[in-house]
Amino acid sequence: MEQLPANDHIWNRKLIHILWWILFIYGVVAILGFFFNLYDQPPQWFNRFLHVQIITTCLQLILMGAGYLAIHFLKRYSDFIMITWTMTMVSIFIICIPELMSSYELISIPIILASTYFQKKYIIYAYSLGIIYLISILVCQVYQRYALTPSDVIVSITVITLTALVCFAIMNKGLVLITELKDSVVREQDLLIRNVMIDRLSKVDALTELFNHRSFQEHTDHLISHMPHDTPLELALIDIDNFKRINDTYGHWVGDMVLKTIGSILKDVLGPDDMSFRYGGEEFAVLFAGKSHEEVLHICEKLMDVIRNTEIPEMPDQPLTMSIGLASYNRNTMKKAWFQLVDECLYTAKRNGKNRIHSHISE
Repeated sequence: MEQLPANDHIWNRKLIHILWWILFIYGVVAILGFFFNLYDQPPQWFNRFLHVQIITTCLQLILMGAGYLAIHFLKRYSDFIMITWTMTMVSIFIICIPELMSSYELISIPIILASTYFQKKYIIYAYSLGIIYLISILVCQVYQRYALTPSDVIVSITVITLTALVCFAIMNKGLVLITELKDSVVREQDLLIRNVMIDRLSKVDALTELFNHRSFQEHTDHLISHMPHDTPLELALIDIDNFKRINDTYGHWVGDMVLKTIGSILKDVLGPDDMSFRYGGEEFAVLFAGKSHEEVLHICEKLMDVIRNTEIPEMPDQPLTMSIGLASYNRNTMKKAWFQLVDECLYTAKRNGKNRIHSHISE
């Protein structure tokens, strides 16, 4: 099962801030307790203050400093250092605060902390360290002649062991959920990629890699609906001259190569605001938005000149030319009528000898 990466420095910094807050809250509570002891037991107030407040706080401050140094110089083992750090802090509280001397279950806190790293080795390390610290605390308390019973030892070890087992179960469940979430994200990404590919295949001509007739209709409708009223819009319909003769003479595969070459030329010659489409068969369409009729005419003439100078190695004796019908859009006419006008311009260019542009300017 996949595990999360170790040494999460951001999470460790947050834990350090939590440890500082714990130390701060402890200091406030200890001071309040000192005033109560001063009122209730005046003769013992100094010993109580020295043992609970000064010694404990000094030990914790020394621990905080040692923890910072250890993490700074041993960043590779920062997760293990954090577990050791919190285990030592809990042990100091158990040893130094009389009210916590039998609260051995607090050793379970670092074990719970270890489970947040979502790796078994940290839980095993925290559990082993907890047993060692528990034995050390019990030895210290026996040395201090603190009354212990076998049940205290058995219950403490049982609680720590059960905590580790529960942490294992929670961690495994968390890893399962993370794995399922990652699989779900991967499936959604794959589905998104497939949808994008399907959408592209439905809108792009596979041979020329230009937008297809469907995209042409959609883009034209969008321009007519959303384009400002005073923005000029021109449509050029392009037809390859003698394309049937090319197919019959050299084969359809050469015809496909011609179509692909024309598609590449359109993409190279046209500007970023000009949209080119494979209209159907050997016909191409280009939409020019925001350009005057003279500018569009100049681009079309440049396009024809590039086509004339293009050589197809598979048809050395066949010149490559095209005819273009060009017309500007008049908002007082329907889209269908505009298309028919451009189509008539194209056939006029064909009837007048091909290899030429016939244009119409709307009044």
